[in-house]
Amino acid sequence: MRGSLLGLGLILSLPVGAGQAPGPSYHPLQVDCARYRQEIRSVIRLQSSRQRSRETSGRTGFMVLRATQRDSLLSLEAWFDSLSVWREGAGERLEPETDGVIGGRFKGLLTGRGAFTAVDRPFVPDEVAEVSDVGDALGELLPPLAPVALIPGAAWKDDFGTVITRIADGRLAGQPVERYRLVRHSTRTESRLLPDSTAVSATRRESEAGTYDWSNELGPLRWEREITADVEVPAGGPVKSPFRTQIEQMVTVERVGTGCGAP
Repeated sequence: MRGSLLGLGLILSLPVGAGQAPGPSYHPLQVDCARYRQEIRSVIRLQSSRQRSRETSGRTGFMVLRATQRDSLLSLEAWFDSLSVWREGAGERLEPETDGVIGGRFKGLLTGRGAFTAVDRPFVPDEVAEVSDVGDALGELLPPLAPVALIPGAAWKDDFGTVITRIADGRLAGQPVERYRLVRHSTRTESRLLPDSTAVSATRRESEAGTYDWSNELGPLRWEREITADVEVPAGGPVKSPFRTQIEQMVTVERVGTGCGAP
C-alpha cells in the first residue's frame, strides 16, 4: 500500500512534459454533429434567522453540437432542439414555455483539454431564466481532461483544486471506454442581488464529484456529477441579518446520437 501511495504522489507532482505521454484531448471529428441529452435536478435551500425555504428545479434538453478547428482551439456552436424547465416551491409550480430558447445559438471556444470560454449565448426570456440558468448550458456539456496519460489508479491534480483519477475501464453502449473520476473544490467572492436589486458581496464555496466515460473515437459518452454550492451573505450595510443559500445538483450529460439537422 505504501508503495502505491508513493507512486500516486509522484504522478500528482510531475509537471506536464516531464517524460509523460499526453492525455486524451478533444478534436472536431469526435464531437461535431453529436447530440447530447442534458438533465439537471436541483434542490435550493434558503436559511436566515427569519426564514427557511426549500425549492426544487429541473431541466431536461437535447443539444446538438457543431465543432470546427480554429488554430489550436475548437470553435463550438450548439443549440437545443428540445428543452423543458420547471421549478417548485411554496406550493407553486412554474413550467414556462421554452420556445424562445430552442434553436438559439450558444457559441464558445474549447481547448484540447476541455477548458471552455463562452463567446455568445442566445437571449433567454426572464420567465425561463428565473427557473433555470440555461445560459451556461454549453459550458456544462463537456468535461475537462487530464493533460497527461494516466493508467488505472493514477491521478493528476492541478493548482486550483481539481483532481482527475483514472478508474477501471469499461464498456458503454458497446463502446470500450476509459473511465475517470473528477473531483474539484473552489471558494470565491461574488456579487449577489437582493430582491430590491441592491448588490452585496457573498462567499461561494463549491464542491463537485463525478465520473465520465471517455471514448478516443467519440469523446465523452456520459458524464455524471454531484455539485454542492454554499453561498453565504454576512450582515452589513443593507443586509440586516446574514443568510445562506445551499444548492445541491445532480447533472447528467449523455451522448445519444449523431445528427446536424437544423432545429
